[in-house]
Parts: sequence; C-alpha cells; structure tokens
Amino acid sequence: MWLIPSILSLGLLAATPEPTTPKLDELLPGLFVAEGIVEFDAKIAIDCHHPATPDVYLEMLITAPDSREHESLLVAEVKPSSLHAALLAAGFEPGEPLRTDPDAKKLIAPIGDQLQVQIISAENEPIQIESWVMHVETSRPLTESDTWNGLVFAGSRLDDQGYAADLDGTLVALTPFSTEVIAPAWTTSPDAATEEPIWIADRDRVPKQGHPVRVRIVGSSGGEPEVDPDPQPE
Repeated sequence: MWLIPSILSLGLLAATPEPTTPKLDELLPGLFVAEGIVEFDAKIAIDCHHPATPDVYLEMLITAPDSREHESLLVAEVKPSSLHAALLAAGFEPGEPLRTDPDAKKLIAPIGDQLQVQIISAENEPIQIESWVMHVETSRPLTESDTWNGLVFAGSRLDDQGYAADLDGTLVALTPFSTEVIAPAWTTSPDAATEEPIWIADRDRVPKQGHPVRVRIVGSSGGEPEVDPDPQPE
C-alpha cells in the first residue's frame, strides 16, 4: 500500500510545469516587453583585448551609437526615450537623475526603481552587467565593491532640447551624468581632475568587440537597499 502515495507524488511532481520566461511583446522596434521585463539586442562596444590598450576605463555600461562607445561596455540601437517608455510599460517607476542640493552644495545620488541589467549568455544564464567591470588596481569586480548601490530607473530629464538622454545617447551609466535613463545610485564624477578613474572592463570576461549580446532588464530582487546618500568609490 505504501507504493500508492509514492506513485501519486511522483505523478504530481511530473505534472508540475517548469518556470518559463513570460512571453515578450515588441512594444517598439527592437524593444521587447513583458510585466517586469525589458529586452533588447546590443553588441560589445570596446576592444579590451588589444595588447596596446588592455585597460579600457568605463563611464557607461550601455550607450547609443555615435556617443560614448569608447568608454562603454555595450552599444545598442535603442533610443533612450524609447527605453524609458518600455520600462514604464513593464511597470517600473522613474525617479530622478543626479542633481545638486543648492543648500548643502553637494550632489544627490540618482533615485528610482531598483533594476538589474543582465546580459543573457549563450546558455540563457543571466549575468549582471556590473560583473564585467573591475577595479584597475585590485581587479575586484564592481559587484564586490562596498560602495556599489546598484542601478535605478532615474529617467533622465527634460530640457529645452527635449529628452536629455536622446541627445547624449546615455542608456545605462556607470558614472552618473544626470542624463541617463538608468543610473548608478552613487555620485562619482566623470571629471578625471576631480576623481581618478578606477573602473575598467574585465578583459577576461568581456567578449571581442562587436560580439552580439542580449540585454534583459528586470526589477531588483533584493528590495530597496540602504543607500549611502553620498557614496564614494573605493
């Protein structure tokens, strides 16, 4: 008699469906959306395998064409304002980009819904894009930095010329410029005279220039982190 419940249990286990990625709809050309997910194609922007220039300093994670390809991991044929629309359609809420507190005369880190920007490997395994960034001196990945607070849907800003990220081509930044759609939740400066650059591409992990990749943006599973209001790089 003890075999009967065991057989029934096996049958129930066999009938349990495997988790699947929700079906994505093409909201805009090249932008695919489902609840809580945005995907698009990109390619490696930099050449960090050339023996003469092995250390490629980064200020962007993903940029639009004809902008900051020389200092970005990926380049994508995605209009920043279209990415903003896709993130809204996926259910994410924008916050505010990098700004200055006029009273305290200090920078305020970008805010917004916490996001994970992932690169989908050939095995369909998601890789955090930050794991391709490392410290130039210690070779420690950015993901192990005590000051890294992740990425947020800042949402760029509107000015007299329109959506600022469309002009700058800033999709996903590593250094906040106050124009990017997705921003890092810290206040490092892009001015080398103010702060010495320390983050480079991990050439052992980054594929060759031009290699195609798939980018997936999802909500952060870790909830709202405790954000240092004025984090500084290591």
